[in-house]
Amino acid sequence: MKLSMKYRVLRACMKAAGVKKQLAGTKEEILKAAKAGAAKKKIPQLKSPDLDISVRKFDGEDVVYMTHKQKTDRVCIFLIGGGMVKYPRPDALKKAMKICLETGRDFIVPYYPLCIDQPVTVAFDFIYRLYEDTLQHYKAENVLLCGSSSGAYLALGLVSHINAKGEGLPIPSKIYASSPGTCFYKQEEWDEAWKLNETDFLIDARYMETAKDIMTHGEDVPDYMRYLDEGNYKGLKEVYLCYGSHETLYAACKPILSGLNRDGVKVTLEVGEEMFHCYPFFPLCKEAKRGWDKMIAFLKG
Repeated sequence: MKLSMKYRVLRACMKAAGVKKQLAGTKEEILKAAKAGAAKKKIPQLKSPDLDISVRKFDGEDVVYMTHKQKTDRVCIFLIGGGMVKYPRPDALKKAMKICLETGRDFIVPYYPLCIDQPVTVAFDFIYRLYEDTLQHYKAENVLLCGSSSGAYLALGLVSHINAKGEGLPIPSKIYASSPGTCFYKQEEWDEAWKLNETDFLIDARYMETAKDIMTHGEDVPDYMRYLDEGNYKGLKEVYLCYGSHETLYAACKPILSGLNRDGVKVTLEVGEEMFHCYPFFPLCKEAKRGWDKMIAFLKG
């Protein structure tokens, strides 16, 4: 595949900027930087003539609600990634509003609990309660979860959490998962991840070694919260799974796909040739724009 000049320039700029180094330090270094970043959290003031936008507290956390003035019964819970140590950037919220407008769904964008001082169980319980609250206003068959990176990990993991709790909460209808973050379970996944590390200019494989400690904080965490391929996806109808072929996390694609197929989930798999981590959310070149268009079409459905 011949890559566009725009993508080649973008890739060179990202390499030169050293973005990959941000999550390549020790646990202590990453958490120190994460605490400093969390203290500077900024939620942008968004405006659109077609939306009612508000920021509300839910279980002590900020949640952005984007509701179409032309009423709809469909909603997307949008979980933005950040390695479980970073809140969404202001531009990510602006992008969420753009997706909201293009898809016609209401959007719920939570600043979910990070793993800076606590295990990932806290985030899972929060997302569970937020989803439970969403069902007070929308039918389960009209609720779609969309996630990027660690957000995609939480979106898929929520299904396992619902099944594990066994409280009868309906499973969401569909999930769009772009480059879901997960710990690697088997040696062959690690072997593949280290090979892909040579071509990934955003996510360092070393972070996946550190992530397990950050996500658990020394506490006992269920396997499905660490390894997505160990999840229970029964009841989930459809997943759109997307990876770039040159990203480290692509090493987890086959195991996750196997787990979804095992539980009877209809899966559409998109693998962008030579593309990067979560590329559909960055349609800055024609290759990534194709991923964006496919994502929008799925969210519209």
